Amino acid sequence: MILKSLEINTHRVALEWASAAEGPVFVKLITEFTNKIKDIGTLGSSEGINREELIRKIKAASKAVEGMKLRMAFAKQAKQMKKNEAYGHLPSEEKLLTVLMNEMASV
Repeated sequence: MILKSLEINTHRVALEWASAAEGPVFVKLITEFTNKIKDIGTLGSSEGINREELIRKIKAASKAVEGMKLRMAFAKQAKQMKKNEAYGHLPSEEKLLTVLMNEMASV
């Protein structure tokens, strides 16, 4: 969600599972991810964002993520997910995006 709001290719991040006993699986995952990143290209340029704008956006997002408002908004969403037993789906991504964008704008 944060990468999307920064207009950064969301395929630049991956979360995969490989246990310590699965060395070949780990190597395969890392190799595939590395190749995907090589195909996507340099951060910013492949998204059409100049270096200065990219740095500004990343700094603003970093400050927003460190802030209490966004963490509290995520905590409320997590509480709601648990209550509804709807794991993996944010109850209101729009609310989180609004908080994120407001926090980024204040930096």
